[in-house]
Amino acid sequence: MKLPFGPGALVAAAFIGPGTVTACTLAGANFGYALIWALVFATAATMVLQDMAARLGIASGKGL
Repeated sequence: MKLPFGPGALVAAAFIGPGTVTACTLAGANFGYALIWALVFATAATMVLQDMAARLGIASGKGL
């Protein structure tokens, strides 16, 4: 079965990097949903860190 990939998936794969995409694909194939907790934790941590970075940038008036 051939699944269509849109441009968003290709851009994300290029931005993340081929090694990370390969490692994550293999981890998903080997462990299935056993590692879903890591995805949830990483997403929550990323959201908190992005929010903190945005607030710091607004408060200080400085960018990256």
